[in-house]
Amino acid sequence: MKNKNTTIFKQISEGFSNTFRIWMREFQLIFSDVGVMILIFAVPLIYPLLYSFIYYPEVVRDLPIAVVDLSNSADSRQFARDLDATPDLKVAISSISMEEAILMFKNSEVRGIVQIPETFSKDIAMQRQTTVSAYADMGFFLYYKALMTGTSFVALETGNQIQINNLMNEGLTDRQAEITAEPVRLVDNAMANQAGGFASYGIPAALILIIQQTLIIAIGILAGTARERHIFGTLVPMDRKKMGTLRLVIGKAAAYFSIYAMLCVYMLGMIPEWFGYGQSADITDLIALITPFILSSIFLGLTLSVIFKNRESSMMLYLFTSIPLLFLSGIIWPLSNFSPVWLAVREIFPSSNAIFGYIKMNSLGASIFETRKEIMSLWIQTGVYFLTACITYGYQVNFSLHLRSELASHPYREIRQKIGIGG
Repeated sequence: MKNKNTTIFKQISEGFSNTFRIWMREFQLIFSDVGVMILIFAVPLIYPLLYSFIYYPEVVRDLPIAVVDLSNSADSRQFARDLDATPDLKVAISSISMEEAILMFKNSEVRGIVQIPETFSKDIAMQRQTTVSAYADMGFFLYYKALMTGTSFVALETGNQIQINNLMNEGLTDRQAEITAEPVRLVDNAMANQAGGFASYGIPAALILIIQQTLIIAIGILAGTARERHIFGTLVPMDRKKMGTLRLVIGKAAAYFSIYAMLCVYMLGMIPEWFGYGQSADITDLIALITPFILSSIFLGLTLSVIFKNRESSMMLYLFTSIPLLFLSGIIWPLSNFSPVWLAVREIFPSSNAIFGYIKMNSLGASIFETRKEIMSLWIQTGVYFLTACITYGYQVNFSLHLRSELASHPYREIRQKIGIGG
């Protein structure tokens, strides 16, 4: 009985030792490959900074516009001053003709045009509806948003003030006129992304996608390199003693997890802190979400790595999938409008649930319980891709062992011809 326990303990100890050896070997492969080093470290370290600086400041302020004041009255001039007073708009020039404004727009001297009609003041005095025309630069959505937001605000406030003045002229008090003119007041309280910034909306999704894509590509590059280096194109070396499939998968996964766990502290913790993105999530909530995300991405990468025959193949996967994955995340197009087919497709990729869960946690302050669907989906993906990784690497291990035994009993040239490498 004692000998049996000793044998079991020895096997467990040997298993941990071999797993640790594979872990360190994977570290050695990562840090000896310049391409992988750039992908794993340079891209996650530099891209978040680059994206954040490009989109800083996050919102368009003081958009230069031209005001074509055909009325040239006190009311129209006040309207133009109100436009200039908004944080969104800056009246670069006024009291010009429409032709001059169009020319300035074509030369990019202004990004929008507001035309005040000739009858503006007269319509107000006669209590008639008047029309102010806004011409926006639709080539850039943020320019359009700034012009329409600023112009709409001034138009509503001006109309409200005109109505109050008319009611006061009819004998109502100031307070009565305000209530009558605006019986229902809307108070806008933004729950997330209070500044309405583009970076706060898009960067969090990009960060999650960078983590997944660089992980899968790095694993694919190393797999392709292994096939290029081994004379028979095997993924698992033949010149080593039998490596257990479980130890091989866990050892490789541990190497990538330890690296990306530290990178996530920088990307999902420090970057939002530096640039003022939403940070409503508690550290334990983020760990509960990001841990299965990293693991599922690693095991998906290990599963896919068997299809890469050379280093360049995995880069094609990145080019083909990055933009579709961003759309599948549900932040660009609402999930309620997805067809059942695409809802099923998005569940294949860990980034879909991770992006959705991260935005819910960090922007909306959702708890672990409120993001349980995304977290459970990620753990399910982790389990499924762990099994597929074990199956695919188990096949590779057995293939290498079979090839090794064949080499021991058959001539080298015969083996090369048998597996189709050449004569």
